[in-house]
Amino acid sequence: MKLTRFLSYSAAWGLASLAGLLSSCEELIYVAAPVTSVGQNFTGDTLRSPLKGTIAGRSAPYYMIGDVTVNEGDTLLLQAGVKILVIGKPKSTATFGQATNNPGFVVNGTMLSLGTKTAPVVMTISDNLKGDPSAVQPASADPAFKGYWGGINADNAALLVLRWTDIGYVGGPYGANAPTGYAAGDPKYGISMLAKKPGAQFVLEDSYLHGTVDDGIRLQSCKFSVMRNRFEKTGKSGGEAINLKAGCVGDVAYNTFVGSATNGTKVASAAGAPVQSNVAVYNNTYLNCGYRQTKAGRGGSINYEVQAAGKVYNNLIVNCRFGMRLRSDDLPDLSKISYDNQYYYGATSYQVAEFSAATAGSVTAAKLRDTRGGVGANDPRFVAADLTTPAGTTAAPNATMQATNFLKTNGALRLLPTSPALNQGFTTFAPIGSVSSLVVGGLFKPTVSLPGADAGAYQADGTGNQQ
Repeated sequence: MKLTRFLSYSAAWGLASLAGLLSSCEELIYVAAPVTSVGQNFTGDTLRSPLKGTIAGRSAPYYMIGDVTVNEGDTLLLQAGVKILVIGKPKSTATFGQATNNPGFVVNGTMLSLGTKTAPVVMTISDNLKGDPSAVQPASADPAFKGYWGGINADNAALLVLRWTDIGYVGGPYGANAPTGYAAGDPKYGISMLAKKPGAQFVLEDSYLHGTVDDGIRLQSCKFSVMRNRFEKTGKSGGEAINLKAGCVGDVAYNTFVGSATNGTKVASAAGAPVQSNVAVYNNTYLNCGYRQTKAGRGGSINYEVQAAGKVYNNLIVNCRFGMRLRSDDLPDLSKISYDNQYYYGATSYQVAEFSAATAGSVTAAKLRDTRGGVGANDPRFVAADLTTPAGTTAAPNATMQATNFLKTNGALRLLPTSPALNQGFTTFAPIGSVSSLVVGGLFKPTVSLPGADAGAYQADGTGNQQ
């Protein structure tokens, strides 16, 4: 019996009763005890380590000056409206963002960030360090890629849930005492869950991740769901928005990816891994991805490799350096991958030529229900996105395209009522739903959006991405 069955009843049971139930379970999932009791409310303005309990939403910010650890067995709950301003060591402002001064969360237990659409949780830096976030500028000059703080390292966590959460300006380097698996100087990921606990789970819903030096999210050996989020300015000269490694099982759906350095979504497994990576990637929108990746033959939109399995449907891939790629030199598990109904648009001849990522080394086949055409054909008719930015070539992307990595208008990738991408989706398949049984007391239950009838992240009926 899985422990998650008890969570929805936890409000009616005392901790003593819960302890008795735990002793009778055949399988222990680590999320239980801390989720049912999040401890005492945090007090004060400055986050201290270790930290547990509830941080209440308020109009004034809280301040992070050093690493904040959530110990094993503890839970940290961030309520709607919490704003965390990462400022680093107050007496060492000149070193903020360097290896000795880029604090972040280190989660060894459970962390829940439960914002709402009208009151999101925000984790960011001071406005004076951001420059002009709306300026189109090269990555070398953009404060979004300077890596001021350390994001969330949940490698030892049992459960990490982020809903309506805004995380930006992440990627400071590890120092000399980097944890196992990392090296001094490596940029920290926006969110890392290279899971070391059996049964670890990760959920990201309706959130905004922007400004990362390397991967926005890197997961390994966990069950997960990434639904209806917005990814912009992910990766300075390399890195994926979402990098899914061996043992990852779950869904990536209804997300928007704008200007990812490499791919929006990358999936890999490992030969002989005890759990094969199996990921459904559907109804996402990819725009201008792949142009800041400095390695030849890399960078695009969707990439499957190294024995990975999955389903890939209904994705809208527009002006990307490469289309969907099934990597030929380290093949995914082609016997366990199904794909169709991708909708492609290319404003240049080289983009059109790379819908199947031929130059990048891919065995992707054009499918019967794909939408593919020549230069400028099948314009998806976004509400506000510019599809005329010069792209350069596959070998030498244009500098302007490399800096076109965000949207100035929320909802710009919604489809106009006249869009030919409407009614191009395939809906008769099921999400993987690996976290569908997760219930966190009366606080949270994942919302998995089913495949949609329209290509991309926004649906004409109002479902899908809500950003």
